[in-house]
Amino acid sequence: MWRDEDEALLARLTDEIAFERLFRAQAGDGARPPARGAGLCAVLRRLPGGNEAVEAARAGKPDALREHLEPARQIDPPPELLHHLALHHTSLADLTTGSPEGFVRSITAWLALGREEKYLRDLGEAVTGSALPRQDLDRALADAPLWCIDDLGERARVGARDLTNDALRALAALGRVKEAARIARAPEALTERAARRATSLVAVAVEEALAPVLAAFAEATSKGEPSAAEGAALLGRFVAVWRWSGEDESVEHAAIEQATPLAWAHYRASRWDALRDLIAPIAPLVDSLARRIESDPSKLAYAARAAQMLVFRSDVVRTERETIELLDRAIAICPTHRNARLMKANTLCDQALRLLPGARPSTRGDHDKAAGLIDRAEQLYPGATRLPEARKRLGEAKKLLGISS
Repeated sequence: MWRDEDEALLARLTDEIAFERLFRAQAGDGARPPARGAGLCAVLRRLPGGNEAVEAARAGKPDALREHLEPARQIDPPPELLHHLALHHTSLADLTTGSPEGFVRSITAWLALGREEKYLRDLGEAVTGSALPRQDLDRALADAPLWCIDDLGERARVGARDLTNDALRALAALGRVKEAARIARAPEALTERAARRATSLVAVAVEEALAPVLAAFAEATSKGEPSAAEGAALLGRFVAVWRWSGEDESVEHAAIEQATPLAWAHYRASRWDALRDLIAPIAPLVDSLARRIESDPSKLAYAARAAQMLVFRSDVVRTERETIELLDRAIAICPTHRNARLMKANTLCDQALRLLPGARPSTRGDHDKAAGLIDRAEQLYPGATRLPEARKRLGEAKKLLGISS
């Protein structure tokens, strides 16, 4: 006699076959499906078109079923489905490389599940019974939608020192928590908590990644001034962390902080080739921080140091046009920067001197253009070292050209 439990067993085995074929189609033929994955198919059968999609997957055609697995497409799914999707996409992400999409889908499902307070409470009570005091259970249930974020934070931290691909994917997913919350239509309070948690965990992982680089810097500088090649190699390690971290701002601060004293040593000794070689690796980090300051005036505290790195670069570029562009940018992000204003003023004086007698035949137009350059230089930095010579030559040109006062 065919019993109800026989029917239930057949249904479960049928769903296990469908899920196994779906999972391997997504993760690869050699992938081992997680236990109890059949529950996902059982829930999907209750959705419009779900039964047909599961049967198609059982027959070896899983494409129709894939469409039901996107949390973004499930507007108001049963909470059981959100729970299964959260676990399913984490399992898939564990078996794939390169893209963080599986983790992002899992975050989306978990945050969407955060709207389902009754489901979470019933589940929590069923799992813990009376083992947890009510207050502790409430706290655990409030944090349940954030468990996946905590897991990603730990993945990122564990792989940070070696800059692993798994940690990279975890960091990338953490950077998309707000996007996942928007798709999940998570409550505002949950969205804010999730974003804060993700930001904090990213900071911890980046700090962990920077630790061996900073230690290497400290060891190298404790033995004396590193050569330009040694310094550039050390700064190159900051670039690797910066790329791995998704161009995190704190890496830019750390790199510039470590580079500045080394750069000053070469600058004061007029070792221009060494200065160029030293700062070349971190040029993208300096440019990135400068852009942040340009777009966010609240970052003024970092402006002077970023501007000084631009000034260092202006000393070693090949053309005067590049020099002026770098100095203008330094002044734009830090208008009071002394060195940038001084060097820009001296550069303007040099341009003026090339227009005046002694450098080339002078005309009234040359005189007027030089006078304008010198006036701008004086406004920028009245004590510029090239100003006295420029003023003297301008006066001589004025007499030669017969220009009245």
